[in-house]
Amino acid sequence: MTAGGVPAEALALLRAPSGRALLLGHVHPDADVLGTLLALHEALASRGWTVLAGGPHPAPAVLSFLPGVDEYRRLDRLGGEFDVAILTDCPNHGRTEGLIDAARAASAAVLNIDHHPDNRRYGTVNWIDPTAAATGEMVYDLLVGLGAPVTPTIATNLFTAIHTDTGSFRYSNVTPRTFAIASELVRAGADPAFVSGRLYETRETGALRSLGDVLQRVQVSTDGAIAWIALPAGAVPETFVEAEDLVNYPRSIGSVRVACLLRERDGQVKVSLRGKGDVDVSEIAHRWGGGGHPNAAGCTIPGGLDAATADVLAAVRAAVSALPKK
Repeated sequence: MTAGGVPAEALALLRAPSGRALLLGHVHPDADVLGTLLALHEALASRGWTVLAGGPHPAPAVLSFLPGVDEYRRLDRLGGEFDVAILTDCPNHGRTEGLIDAARAASAAVLNIDHHPDNRRYGTVNWIDPTAAATGEMVYDLLVGLGAPVTPTIATNLFTAIHTDTGSFRYSNVTPRTFAIASELVRAGADPAFVSGRLYETRETGALRSLGDVLQRVQVSTDGAIAWIALPAGAVPETFVEAEDLVNYPRSIGSVRVACLLRERDGQVKVSLRGKGDVDVSEIAHRWGGGGHPNAAGCTIPGGLDAATADVLAAVRAAVSALPKK
């Protein structure tokens, strides 16, 4: 490791004055992955690299404010060869919908940068740092290690990534270093008011109506320890769901120790789990091949919404029942 915590192997992959890089995102890219990949895109391109950035799905409209987002595209296949393929904030390579296999075949190396403790370590070089509150912190260190200038646009992308990955700096894994890096990014040109405004204050009227529909579906267990939202397919627009962190609404209930959001779509159910430090929700997500952090995890379950809801709630109830009574 280097003094800044960046593996020497990671720096060596990117120190060449030119090359061809693939920046590969996961399904339904969020600001955590887009902000880090777009920052890397600008930094590598400015050093003379040819860069292709994309993934199974395009960037959502709510993140259209990110500098350089037009460079990110939906990829059906890869063309040509690459010196390196880079994935950020992607603990499970299955979330690339097979593109990782094409990337391995077309790339000399795969650099896996992530802070999830359950990362599958699928890269040629795996830089996994669970002590980092956000993958954006790690990418910032990487750019500093490469001597790449942190421009205002890079700063905006990384600040947004850190902002969302830490739940607006609310999660328990936030450290003094998180704020120190955020401060450096603001100094470099990131505007916190702009980022927060674009993330949280650009709703349309219809989005508030959809939010009202969703909040009416919140259910709470008799003891108040578990709250959940079960969303049937088509209940609200998919663009609205992608733009809102809906699981945090049931999590905000004072008595709740685990919150769940279950979204039915295309014959499967996407599950988001949030905890408050009592239950390791990543262990629950592991049962269905998912994962994440102890307080924030997710998985996808084949089948219908009712069955998935019953199964997930049973697992959550068992975990909560094992806790000491408060």
